[in-house]
Amino acid sequence: MKTTTRKAEKSNEPSLKDSELRYRRLFETAQDGILILDADTGAITDVNPFLIDLLGYSREEFIKRKLWEVGAFKDIEASQEAFEALQKNEYIRYEDLPLRTKGGRLIQVEFVSNVYSVGEEKVIQCNIRDITERKQAQEALLKSEALLREQSVRDHLTGLYNRRYMEETLDRELLRAFRNHLPLGIIMLDVDDFKRFNDTCGHAAGDAILSELGSLVLKHVRGEDIPSRYGGDELIIVLPDGSREVAQARAELLREQAQAFQVQCDGRIFPQVTISLGVAVYPENGSSRADILKAADDALYHAKHQGRSRVVVAA
Repeated sequence: MKTTTRKAEKSNEPSLKDSELRYRRLFETAQDGILILDADTGAITDVNPFLIDLLGYSREEFIKRKLWEVGAFKDIEASQEAFEALQKNEYIRYEDLPLRTKGGRLIQVEFVSNVYSVGEEKVIQCNIRDITERKQAQEALLKSEALLREQSVRDHLTGLYNRRYMEETLDRELLRAFRNHLPLGIIMLDVDDFKRFNDTCGHAAGDAILSELGSLVLKHVRGEDIPSRYGGDELIIVLPDGSREVAQARAELLREQAQAFQVQCDGRIFPQVTISLGVAVYPENGSSRADILKAADDALYHAKHQGRSRVVVAA
């Protein structure tokens, strides 16, 4: 029996050595960072070349240190918490962990750790995958999608929101105003004698006026306001929580500022550009989108017929 046992042990030795050699080759050539930790103390017992190259720390700066004592992990509270969690759960994963290399570069990594036995000892293996490029691609995609969303709700000439966005948002703001018993102001405006500019100088002059007007409006709205191009030269500004006094004061400011516009065509400057504005307020002038827009439109009509370059507030 003893002879048989010894033969079996000898026959197993090459197999065990082969397994260790294969593991070592995989460890050394892996394209992910690998750390081996003592499960009892948390001290690093081994590190593969990929992680050394990735983080820029030497092998000596890793070995026998605790995970949270290595510079890349030092400022991450989660590294010590992860070790404590591993001792209880034997598995932990961070899908997006920021590490700073010795050279100061910030990289995003996926960090996966688990506990397993080697003989009678337990070790922790930490696999660290550089996902910086993946994160950058995801961020670029999100920015692109955000830009497309922004472009889909913006008027390209004025930079204001388009009519569809204004109508959808106005419905929500009216509902919010109703629920919270708040006012909501509407300013509707257009350029006096706009057709004259287009007929005399072509649409380029008209476009220049609208572009300037869009910039002016954006300069004088609050972050919560909704300035939009309603159609042609007609603009609408929705003022959440805007009282009659606030809406009228804003309209007067825009009317005064618009008078500073200068439109040139074929080397000559046209007469002063003016705008007329109509103001309506929820709930006094209507409770629905259709009602309040009609009230603002009627006020604008009266401003035109009372001499233009003026503000009229709906009764």
